[in-house]
Amino acid sequence: MSDRKQARAMDLPDFPCPPSVGEIATHAGSWGWINPGHVSQDERGYLWVKRNAVPSPAARSPQDLQALAAWSEGGIALYVSRRGYQHIDLLRGDVDESAWAPVASVMKEIPGYASFEQ
Repeated sequence: MSDRKQARAMDLPDFPCPPSVGEIATHAGSWGWINPGHVSQDERGYLWVKRNAVPSPAARSPQDLQALAAWSEGGIALYVSRRGYQHIDLLRGDVDESAWAPVASVMKEIPGYASFEQ
C-alpha cells in the first residue's frame, strides 16, 4: 500500500455502493443490487448474503432477477423479488461468518432511492 492520497468511489456525491456487501452494514445510507445467487438461507431458515459480493447502483439484469441489499440500523436489509426466490440456496452446517453476513431484516418492496424509474 502506498502513501498516496486516493479517492474512493463512495467519495462521489450520492454514490451508494461500498466495495462489498459485507461493508453495507457499516456504511449508513449505502445500498446496492446483487445477484440473488449471493443470498442463501441456513438450515434454520435465517437469511445470509455473501460478504464479498460486489453491489451495483444499477441492476445488471431485469429487476425481478436482482436482490437489493441496503443499510439499516439493525444491519443489512434485503429485498428479493418472488422470481428471485428460486435462486436462494441452502447453507448446510455451521455458517462461515467470515464469508457470509447475516440479514437483519427484509424489505417488502423496493425503496424509492433504488427505484428503476429514476
